[in-house]
Amino acid sequence: MAAVQSTSSILSFLLPRLSAPAASAASRSTTLFSRYASTPILPTIAFAIPASIRLNVPSLLGDIWESVLRAVPKKKTSHMKKRSRFMAGKGLKDVTEINKCSACGHVKRAHLLCPYCVKGTLNDIYNSGGWNNADISYTEIQDMFKATMKKASGTTGTTKSE
Repeated sequence: MAAVQSTSSILSFLLPRLSAPAASAASRSTTLFSRYASTPILPTIAFAIPASIRLNVPSLLGDIWESVLRAVPKKKTSHMKKRSRFMAGKGLKDVTEINKCSACGHVKRAHLLCPYCVKGTLNDIYNSGGWNNADISYTEIQDMFKATMKKASGTTGTTKSE
């Protein structure tokens, strides 16, 4: 009850107009809450356990502890076993969209450019540009293309501080 009185005195000090109704509402809710919190949810169950049902706890715990120790893996799972477990049922799918290239006759995937024709076209482009290497790798072609684009855009790749 002292808590209710201290609450009402604090309210009357801070809010003099609202002190009387607020204090009564606060005291009502406080008493209802304290009454609800003090009642037990389940009635106490007090009965004696017969001696015939007594459990031997140390032996049960010993058996459980022994099985826990045996359940630990002895070696680290190999990479191959992990991958086979994670990738189970997710194998490679067969590619069914295969066509013949109309230009060169090689087999290619549908709706994609033929890699042989593209390589030949890039070789023709770079051979006509002054490079005389007839068989250029794809990475070399990419490097030459990047260099040509840098020259065309006028950037040399240097920083402003130089």
